[in-house]
This record gives sequence, structure tokens and C-alpha cells, in this order.
Amino acid sequence: MTTKASREFKKLRSVDLAKWGVVFWIVKRKALHREASYTVFRVDIDQKLEKRLKQYVRTQVQSKEFHLAEYDFTNADTDDVFLTLESDATDFLKVENAIAKVQSAISDGFENGRVTEYDQLLNSWAYVLAFEHGKERLYAWRKINSMSQPKAVHSRKALLFRNQRLTDLDEKEVFLIDPHFDFFVFGGVTFIASKRDFESAMNFREGMKAHGGEILGEFESLGILINVAAVRSVVGNNLHYLRKLASIRRAGYYREPDYLQRLIKVNASEGWGLRVENGQIVADVATVELLLKLLNNDRLRSPINDELFDSAAKTKVGAPQRS
Repeated sequence: MTTKASREFKKLRSVDLAKWGVVFWIVKRKALHREASYTVFRVDIDQKLEKRLKQYVRTQVQSKEFHLAEYDFTNADTDDVFLTLESDATDFLKVENAIAKVQSAISDGFENGRVTEYDQLLNSWAYVLAFEHGKERLYAWRKINSMSQPKAVHSRKALLFRNQRLTDLDEKEVFLIDPHFDFFVFGGVTFIASKRDFESAMNFREGMKAHGGEILGEFESLGILINVAAVRSVVGNNLHYLRKLASIRRAGYYREPDYLQRLIKVNASEGWGLRVENGQIVADVATVELLLKLLNNDRLRSPINDELFDSAAKTKVGAPQRS
């Protein structure tokens, strides 16, 4: 875990949001040829909602202890972990720039960046709380899903219990707020509470596709595999395999001078089933899953009972011992 992430998270957990201003933004998204663009609109809120939103953030971030872990494509979501990532590695920089641009226009007297009609809320991608105190900024992001889209709420015939009776909200203009946020941006660090929603919101599937294409091209240029086309055909747009390729590239074991030679040697002694010709691994459709595991060093042996396990989550304990 980076010192910067730990330092900023400590500050985030100690801020007194009662002293911070907050602005509510909705985000619209368009995707074209792997690139996503974002536009934002400011939504005015009353003091009661402002107070509630601040409490939502306090409850999620400051109410219990959390562990920090660096983001990786193979991390799993857990209740007590925030995954961390430099903010400039995500699409959020585009959103932040859009917010700054619209905020400046509104300050100059232009109102076209402000929501004035209910229909402007429809088909939104996400909403963002932008907190401000002096020069410090904190953003809380929540992706809008099919259950919380205003149109979906309307179609589900939401009811309100008031004055001891149910009231039909069919004619009301409804917008649902979730008390949990997908990620927070503070001090140049993204703190991810929901990895799945973060990846969906920030266009990371396309990023993984790009990683996958680049690493397969690298396999070809380095000549470390025979028949890379078999890997490419199996991977396709499959998110599971794209995560594997992205993790392989990040770990970089295949670039170590002796890793592939040792892999080939252990594959033969353990009888794992990879085919080898003239000192090169031959990729084929039937063994792509195994090949990706081994290239990412996912096959581990317990020093306690000598059992073998496949594990994508690897936290180093000490210096590796090699025979």
C-alpha cells in the first residue's frame, strides 16, 4: 500500500463534513469506439438533503475500520476493504474537468448547466457529490442502476405511506438516492468501495480489452508462445479472461529471463499438461485457462502440507526461495 493512499485515507476519515459545502451533480455518459465522454448537470438541493448526504458519506467512510489494498483487476469486493488507485488512471478526471467547466459557467451567470426540469434527470449514468472546503475536494460517486433510474422508479408504481394511508406516487417526480457510494476521490487517490460498479462506471472493461490486445501482441513479438491466435480466440470479450491477461501484464512474470524456462520444467515434472515444442509453450484452446493461470503465477504450493492451490490473490510474505 502506498504511503500517499494511507495518508490521504487517514485525512478522509478525520474530516468534519459539517464544515464542507456540497454540490449534487448528475452525470450523462456517451461511449464511442472504446472512448467514453461525460457531461454533468448541477442539481440544487435543500439543507435537509445536504445534511443527509453528508451523513451517508460519514457512515460509509468513518463509521468503522477499513483495510486498504491496491486495486488489481482480480481483487474481490469485501465489506471492510477499500481498493486504492491513482485518480489519473481512471475516467474520473474527465468528470472532474466537466464539473469544473460547468461550475465556472454557472458562476459566470450561465444557467444551462443546471437542472431545471425533471426530464433532465432521466437516462443519467451516475450522480456525484462534490464536497469542498478551502482548496480541498472530496467526490463521492454512485452509478445509477436499472432499479434507481427515475423512469424505472416511475414504472414500478412507488407508493408513499402518509397520514395512515398509502399514496400513489404515479404522478410524482421521483429520484432515488442510495446511502452507499461506489467510490470516493480525495487527494488524488480513488478509494473504491464497490469494485464491480467502479469498473462499470469508469469504462474499465474497455481498458481491460486494450490491456488484453496489447499483451497478446507482446506475446507474439517476444515469441514466448506458439499459436497466440488460440488464446485470442478463447479470450474474446470474456471478462474473466480479460482480467487474467491484465493481471499477467501487471505482474510481468513472463518478462523474467528464467520464468518461462522454470514454468516449462515444472509443467513437465508435475504433469500439468501444457504442450511444449522446441522449448516454447504451444497454446491451444483446451489449455488456455491453465496457461493463463501459470503465466500469472497462480498455482501455489502450501509449505504446511504441500498441497497445490490455484489462487489469483497473492500477497507476498517474504523473499521467494528458489531451488
